[in-house]
Amino acid sequence: MDIQIITFAGLTIGEPVTSLTDIVLAVISFTLFARIKNRLNESFFNNSWRMFFLFIGISTSIGAFAHALNGTDAIRWSATLFMAMTVFSSFAVFFALKATIRFTNLPLFARKGLNTTNYSLLVIFMIYTLTTNNFEIFKMHAAAGLLLIFITHAIAWWRSHTGSGWIMAGMGISFFTVLVHTKQFSISPWFNYKDISHVIMMVSLVMIYNGVYMMSENLKRGVFKENTRTKAI
Repeated sequence: MDIQIITFAGLTIGEPVTSLTDIVLAVISFTLFARIKNRLNESFFNNSWRMFFLFIGISTSIGAFAHALNGTDAIRWSATLFMAMTVFSSFAVFFALKATIRFTNLPLFARKGLNTTNYSLLVIFMIYTLTTNNFEIFKMHAAAGLLLIFITHAIAWWRSHTGSGWIMAGMGISFFTVLVHTKQFSISPWFNYKDISHVIMMVSLVMIYNGVYMMSENLKRGVFKENTRTKAI
């Protein structure tokens, strides 16, 4: 598909719609990052999700510039920015997996093994990205992470765990971003598979935040009840 280019105020901008949807994604991500920091209780689980939203925000901010430079005379800078975008995206997947591993009720040795695997995958995908600058490897990293998180919260939802349904649904529709991007399904050259993927991601991020918020509120209510019961005794 040809790269769409516009000229505005003397500036040449490549993939303008994709850059715009990246900016919207970044605003949503940073907003959700701030909401977790300011409104939810401090916990390892919440902090890991907070870092997930932060790195998504950083990645999509860089992506806005990378797409804007794509197809212009600054194509060399575009390739470098795409690499940085992919690296920060991998960090986002890492923190989402870290939160999920912490959420599981597995024995300590199993969680340690999963955390070691998570760190190892991050290093492997980072090295591959830095040596090849291939976005396809990130899609493999993302798909594997999405699958594990989806299964974990699907089981928790089945067991009526508060908030897991939202995270499961958010991760579920995220699979469509990988599918749409891989198949390059586009409505038009001005609203292509990248833009559609970004819109799906926007919905997914809000759904995931709702799940994290509900879990945090449920935890606070549980702690309040426990404290009240202790004082009554």
